[in-house]
Amino acid sequence: MAQKTVTISNNQSLFDIAVQELGNAQAVFELALANNLSITSALVPGQILTIPDSKFKKPEIVNNFVKYNQLIATAATLEQIPSEPDGIDYMIIGSTFIVS
Repeated sequence: MAQKTVTISNNQSLFDIAVQELGNAQAVFELALANNLSITSALVPGQILTIPDSKFKKPEIVNNFVKYNQLIATAATLEQIPSEPDGIDYMIIGSTFIVS
């Protein structure tokens, strides 16, 4: 049986892939070992990773991402985040939103 693979999209980390493909961040170590990476390795868009079998796999979570065709991409850096986000409105903690 062929091993499952995934192609990395923009701003995806190894933790993102562990949750998206295996349903559990605990699987990140198995994912890193299967791909000869460290858990903090930077991934490149278009990079192909092998998805190992995992004792931590949670199919119900994986199926949910598949059902809604969702990709997790949390590896954006501060330089990639717009200084003034788009949307209806935004607040900056400590400036326009004070917590006391």
